Amino acid sequence: MLKHLLAATLAATFALHANAESYTLELGQAHINRDLPSASGLNYRNGFFYAVGDDAQWLFELDKNFYITDKQLIKEYPIDPVTGRINKKVKPDFEALAQFRQGKQTWSLTLGSGSKSNREVGFLLSSDRISKHERSLTSLYTQLKTAAGIAELNIEGVALGNGKAYIFNRGNGGGNLIFAVKQHELIEYMFNKLETFSKVDTFKVTLPVVANFEAGLSGGDFWAKNNSLVYTASVEATGDSYNDGQILGSFIGVIPLEKLKDGVVLNLTPTSVPLLDQGGRVVITKAESLAIISSEEDEIKGAIASDNDDGTSEFFYFELEKND
Repeated sequence: MLKHLLAATLAATFALHANAESYTLELGQAHINRDLPSASGLNYRNGFFYAVGDDAQWLFELDKNFYITDKQLIKEYPIDPVTGRINKKVKPDFEALAQFRQGKQTWSLTLGSGSKSNREVGFLLSSDRISKHERSLTSLYTQLKTAAGIAELNIEGVALGNGKAYIFNRGNGGGNLIFAVKQHELIEYMFNKLETFSKVDTFKVTLPVVANFEAGLSGGDFWAKNNSLVYTASVEATGDSYNDGQILGSFIGVIPLEKLKDGVVLNLTPTSVPLLDQGGRVVITKAESLAIISSEEDEIKGAIASDNDDGTSEFFYFELEKND
């Protein structure tokens, strides 16, 4: 009885948001990858997807059907021989993934969540596989916490664009926040050429509440033609940044950069679009990240990566179009 009541409550809540948004979402069928554990970060480049998992030691290359075509070792960690996953107590918790060009190289940037001290680590990997840089994120994360006046972080995403690096913090670790630093300073920091950032901007956002749990930011990408951030957010029945909870659903949304203002709490509830199937039913998936494949001023096409806490990964193609 309680299960059916919860299902009805979720359906009503998500239906309300479906009617309130300013974008229309078309979500494709789920693609399950059982060989890629816990997808948490996603990029797209030259016809391939690149993904990290929060308990995997690889940067994965995926084809258009989300099958693994190659993988690059980030760093060796103790692996459970049964599951093939990094033990939760020691995992770096790679949650954020972005890419940038420098010289002739494309670099992949991945960041740990910072929810524990062993998760304050990041890596740069060159596309030619010749160079790799490991960097402690303790100094960066200390500066983020100081700027926001919080004691904990749970970093879930990073997006590069407009000369800035936008770092997404999930609500169960200090609140739903977006930090902004200069992109070139973050890159210099990762190459160990800089320690202190000249400025850290902090923007607080609020997201839809489902069954008394607020959605949490989980990933993002930069939509250059719209000068906007595109984010994913998911709802879990848990109040902390370490333990997983029951998955209640996910959202996608757009934040025009001009909406990010100092001292203003940005309410994203009215414009967060729920992930629903073709029949209008809630898709019970924990969206962790997204990658834009192509874009126009009023429409993007891309893919969403989900980690459903069972050791597998789930991917969806999507189209997001601005309503007239």
